[in-house]
Amino acid sequence: MSSNYIISGIGPGKGGVGALVKSLELRKNNFNYKSLYIRNPSISILSLLKKRRLVNFIFELIAFFCSFFIIHFRLLLIQNKKIILIYPQYFHTYVLERLIKNNDVAIYVMDNSFFCIKSYNYLKGQECLNCVSSSDNIDKSCEPSPGLWSKKSAISKLKKLKLLSNDIFFLSQNHHQSILLKKVFGEDIKVDIVGMDTGELFHQLDNVSSSDFDIVFHAGNIDAKGFLYLLEIAKYLSQYSFLIPSTSRKKNCNLPNVHFIDCTWSTGLKDYVVNAKLVMCPSIWSSPIEGALLKSIAYNGNVAVYDNNFGFQNDIDSKAILRLTSDVKSSAMIVDKFISSKSSNSIYAKKWLQTYYLSLDDKKIFYWGQ
Repeated sequence: MSSNYIISGIGPGKGGVGALVKSLELRKNNFNYKSLYIRNPSISILSLLKKRRLVNFIFELIAFFCSFFIIHFRLLLIQNKKIILIYPQYFHTYVLERLIKNNDVAIYVMDNSFFCIKSYNYLKGQECLNCVSSSDNIDKSCEPSPGLWSKKSAISKLKKLKLLSNDIFFLSQNHHQSILLKKVFGEDIKVDIVGMDTGELFHQLDNVSSSDFDIVFHAGNIDAKGFLYLLEIAKYLSQYSFLIPSTSRKKNCNLPNVHFIDCTWSTGLKDYVVNAKLVMCPSIWSSPIEGALLKSIAYNGNVAVYDNNFGFQNDIDSKAILRLTSDVKSSAMIVDKFISSKSSNSIYAKKWLQTYYLSLDDKKIFYWGQ
């Protein structure tokens, strides 16, 4: 019987964590691992409510909480196992403590929930590092995400994780995330950089038409990932057309050069990315590896990022990306110069990406600590 487990607060499915877990699920048998996941609905439960699909909403809600409670109970029974733990935000603090104390646990770090109750350390338009030194520095406006727990409980979990950090092996996605981990838990923690592979295969499209939009925003339309930042950039670049692949925040913008179209990667976004003169992935928070950024490099190669302190973009060769800053006007000028001069980072960026994928090794994940 297997003594190894992958345990995740988010099951296989769409989205960054869901896609990773789906990929690990396909690879786990090669390394003698079992898996336990909290149900990951195929569509957001809240979106079902907004669309008034009440039957589906009730079913998914019941299914989620049944999965939630069953897995919490099962975790209390696991002892003396080797575990890869993903997205611990969904697990109760007491259950996490029991799991870590009774087993050999590695946390595969997905976001910044190890010091930020919001998971995305973004505050008032900036990368926020207030709670790196102490969770007592939390801003009054910050609320926990996911919202399963109270603010008090979320802060308590951060403090408990810090107390248990010497008993945890951390699997970091990239170099700057490992720096953050050491700033939070101390230089002596056990951490290894293992990268991120969601199992997606990149295939360049054969037929590239003329560009539909000059600049494509490839990210979730939230402020931490640069939504408002992009709109500010667009104000200075009226000569260029922008695409945001969602209409949910269309009312926030009245700029004629910014277009909102509901589309996913498989329903048109891929074509827009391929055809763009520039793809923008301007995450302001200290983001680890984001699939949208890797896809943008793979399918276009001319990608602009936001130059923050601890984001994954710091680990990318400067020749492979276009770096923008908090100075919006100056950044707009950088974008204009890049496009108007018909510059291209594509060849170099794709070579960098190829080297990155060649460096990945499943053994670092599944044989962690060896």
